[in-house]
Parts: sequence; structure tokens; C-alpha cells
Amino acid sequence: MKVRWLAVPLAVAAVFLVGPAVPVDGGVKVMPLGDSITEGNRVTGVSYRTSLWQHLQGGPRVDLVGSERSGNIPDQDNEGHPGLRIDQVRSWIDLWLTLNRPRYVLLHLGTNDVFQAYDLPQAPARLQDLIERIAQRVPGVTILVSSIVPSPDRGLNERIDAYNAAIPAVVSAVHATGADVRFVDLNAQMALSDISADTIHPTDAGALKLGDLWYDALSSAMP
Repeated sequence: MKVRWLAVPLAVAAVFLVGPAVPVDGGVKVMPLGDSITEGNRVTGVSYRTSLWQHLQGGPRVDLVGSERSGNIPDQDNEGHPGLRIDQVRSWIDLWLTLNRPRYVLLHLGTNDVFQAYDLPQAPARLQDLIERIAQRVPGVTILVSSIVPSPDRGLNERIDAYNAAIPAVVSAVHATGADVRFVDLNAQMALSDISADTIHPTDAGALKLGDLWYDALSSAMP
């Protein structure tokens, strides 16, 4: 996001039904999925994936996956797409899942919908449609869906709070269909001081904190 709007992927490929997710090269596939908060700071290379990756080195092998590469860690793969809204991620998700077949998905998405005030009453429905599609395309996947980080901008944060308040019901609705979907309340654990002067993105320290929180959620979900 950093007002890097619509860096839309250019790859186009045929999409086929994805089978059960399995480890590759001894690593469990984890897809960080979202926007520029997932991509991270292009100048310093820091993202939540930085501290997440560091934590993961002490446990079972994990393979971060995605069509994008960025960051200051050895495994730079991710699906962090600056500027994309939920509907735009939905238009690409079949391809990304076909290419990578994750076992776990870390989903932090909706900030651009809120920032653009894009049809906000329907944002939860768009999120539910995306989550349902992920569960449908990759049988056995575990989807960790987070609330989005806060903003020191009062008006923006009010919209963030309204969007976040709808996420648990979305997760519950998809979970009721038999999908392994779990809500992670990252927003509640982030302070306004963790957000940079642009009022949208975490500071580098905030991003590392976000990675710590993602690790806690992921490690709780893994056997």
C-alpha cells in the first residue's frame, strides 16, 4: 500500500482443481497472503515475515510460498500484493493456489478496501467468498484469518474497527461448512505506536511484532 496502488500481477495461466496440500522438500507450505503489509518495507526489507521466519527456524521445516519475492530473509516467497483489495485478490487466487498448494494460509487483507472506502458494507461478503474459495481449491488447508492492523487516523480507524468487527462471523460461517478456518485478532495486540507516519503500514518494529503474533497463531495451528 504505501500508496503503491494496483501492482497487479501479470502472470496468466490455466487453473486446475488443486488436490490435498502436502509438504514439499521436507517443508510444510505456508502462504503469507495479503497486500503491502504482507510484502513489507521495500527500503529496509523488513516485514512480518522477517520475525516469523526467524521463529520458524527452531521447529519443523516450513516453506513460505507465493508468486512474489521480497524481504530480507532467505525464503522470500509470499503473496503480498501492494494496493490490492479483497476482490482483486479473489480474481487471482485460483492461479496462486494452483502454483503453490499451501498447507496453511496467513490472511491479512482488507486494508485497501477500508482505505479506499470501497463498498464497505459488502467487504465482509467479499472476504467470505475469498476464504470459501481457498478452502474449496485446497482441501485440507488451514486458513488463519486476521483482523487488520489499526490506524492513528481516527476516521480510517473507525472504518477498520467496523470491518474487523465483522470478521469473526465470517470465519464462523465458513468454519460451519467444515473448513479449517480460524480467526486471529492481530489488531487487538497492536498499538498505534506500531504504525508508521503514513497511518497505514506498520513500522519496522511493528512489523516484527506482527510476525511474532503470526508465529504464535501458526504454531498453535500446527500439530
